[in-house]
Amino acid sequence: MRTTRTITMFIAVCLLTGGFTATAPARLSPLGAATRDTCPAPPQPMTFGKPGYIDMARAGGEPTVQMHPDGTMLYGSHAGTTHFYTFAAASPTTSAFFQNYTGQAYYYFSKDHGKTWEFVPRTFPPDGLPGSGFSDPDFAIDKSGNVFISEINLLNIAISKSSDSGKSYELKNFFAFTITDRQWKTADEKDVVYMVGNTFGGGTYPSDPVGNSGHILIKSKDGGETFAEAIEDPNGLGDIHVDQRTGTLYETHLDGGKFEMWAFRNARQDKFKPEKNTIAKDVAMLSHWPAFDIDSDGNLYLVWDESGEGNRAAGVYYSYSTDEGRTWADPIRVDESDNTDLWPWLAVGARGKVAIAWLEASKKLPGNDPQTSGDHGWRIVAAQSLNGLGCGRDREPGFRAAVATPDPVHTGTICNGGTVCQAQGIDRRLGDYFSIEIDGTGALWAGYSDTRQGGAVALPGYFRQTGGPSFGRNTSMP
Repeated sequence: MRTTRTITMFIAVCLLTGGFTATAPARLSPLGAATRDTCPAPPQPMTFGKPGYIDMARAGGEPTVQMHPDGTMLYGSHAGTTHFYTFAAASPTTSAFFQNYTGQAYYYFSKDHGKTWEFVPRTFPPDGLPGSGFSDPDFAIDKSGNVFISEINLLNIAISKSSDSGKSYELKNFFAFTITDRQWKTADEKDVVYMVGNTFGGGTYPSDPVGNSGHILIKSKDGGETFAEAIEDPNGLGDIHVDQRTGTLYETHLDGGKFEMWAFRNARQDKFKPEKNTIAKDVAMLSHWPAFDIDSDGNLYLVWDESGEGNRAAGVYYSYSTDEGRTWADPIRVDESDNTDLWPWLAVGARGKVAIAWLEASKKLPGNDPQTSGDHGWRIVAAQSLNGLGCGRDREPGFRAAVATPDPVHTGTICNGGTVCQAQGIDRRLGDYFSIEIDGTGALWAGYSDTRQGGAVALPGYFRQTGGPSFGRNTSMP
């Protein structure tokens, strides 16, 4: 593909019903890029309902969201602890941590497109065990509709299963991982679950004794009750997905600036020799991991942020693959200003309809460092493309952006270095990411952390698209 595109940029900012939107017919180019043709951007910007909270009595760090095939919306959040900001502990809203803490991540569901949310208690066997894992909530849904959740205490990662679309859960394995941090998982055929993690001499109990170090991959064929011996998976970045049509398991990897997609095409046969394909070179990510998704035809869509220390300007970058990850389109920049951006996430609806959202500071921070102190605010910006796979003649996808949260959801520093931030006095209430999803009506929705109420922990925030083009097969919102 040609590597050039229009540099000129026009930004129009207007206040619309249900949300503040920012639009631009063209985007900033990567450093050193010329011009090339761009597909049409969506004809109207997205609009959003008033952002709110799904729970004001429990903490809400690094929320994860997932859409069940039956229309149930699923939401999980961190319980507080390692996302506890001591300098704000005196605030009355700190009770969101103390009053309900049981050493478990929090999980919710909604059956009415997010109008109401129901908390899922899991504190007694067989539903769960107090202390089973307060951190790193994560979902996976298999082809039969079973929902798997996991939660982490570092010493253990527990996995539970729901057969009723997330209304209740049964603990399956308290020690799916031991001595391990930041797990991600995905599910394929009935009761087949894959999970990766960064282990510090751990393993799976009792099938795989302690001793593994580095990034590893494990597989269960019985709904998480047992896992096979760990597989070395060096430089894996986490967020994993499986193409449930073919069984191919995907994970991004980064090594010395070389950004790759590893495809485990024989994962169903328990063969884990990866096919490695380059996405981009000289990548310098600002966040811990990229995010990607797969549409129903097997096309892959990917987003990550750049710090500006590689061969690209700082910003949010997007690429895609139409041949199951074997080749990738030249990266394009999606954000529309030089304000510092952080933690982009991606979701895909119908073929080619892509949503990308990120946290955007109210100004460009020195070195684009989110840990910079000050009174700058952070809003969530969402971009939409209706031609995320291009539109012929090497024309790159067209995106249109909108501010989803008119008021900043957070002000000041954001930790980008893990639990060490606690000792450094850097605000870690948001965790390490937020997430978005497309619901069954074709609307974009998000789970994010919100510190507007003060207190030592964030609260679980939520917004949903109310207008603009749909991400479903229809062209407009219902």
